[in-house]
Amino acid sequence: MFRITYKGNYTSDEQIIRRKGIPENAVEFGKISDLNSEFIRGFFLLLPVLAGMMAVTFLKFRGSAYHLALGFDTLLAVLMGILAVCFLRQVHEVIHALFYPPDAEKEIWKSKVHGAYFVYCEAEMSRNRFVTMALAPVFALGIIPFVLWLLLPQVIPMPYNIAVPFVFWMMTILGTGDAANVYHVLKEVPAHARVFNHGLLRSFYILEPPEGR
Repeated sequence: MFRITYKGNYTSDEQIIRRKGIPENAVEFGKISDLNSEFIRGFFLLLPVLAGMMAVTFLKFRGSAYHLALGFDTLLAVLMGILAVCFLRQVHEVIHALFYPPDAEKEIWKSKVHGAYFVYCEAEMSRNRFVTMALAPVFALGIIPFVLWLLLPQVIPMPYNIAVPFVFWMMTILGTGDAANVYHVLKEVPAHARVFNHGLLRSFYILEPPEGR
């Protein structure tokens, strides 16, 4: 129904490229020579949000009478937090895939070199839809649930409640590559353009007339 497939380990663009060629009117943007530098760029873009989440969490727990101690409950809370992050890491990619056109083939790959999963789809998307697709997991799994946790009555006992914001922090950090993509799209892609991928590190846009939006 959603045409989402887990494909395994990515080693080269030959595995993923399906498009026969690049249209003559396509313009490459966000040229990347080093993916790690893009992760760093995305981290600094998200840093104000992440710092705010951490500061608010500290203030929330500052007045707590609970004193964290190393014990079974603490170790179990840490383990549950790690397992939650591992599971939600997969959900992160599925959310990306759901924002691509439903009839397009979406493939989830893992790059061992960078230790990261990614969704590959060659379908063309409007700039606004691309931005929404890129940021949706950060909001759905990081920012929005963190705000709900912050505002709703606390029903999760300690020390498990301490692991909850940690999970939301990690789901925000996992959006560093997405934040870097959005940076390039907003900076370099015209409003009336459609975006598509061509390999892991190459993206292009095709201009459309305003009435084509």
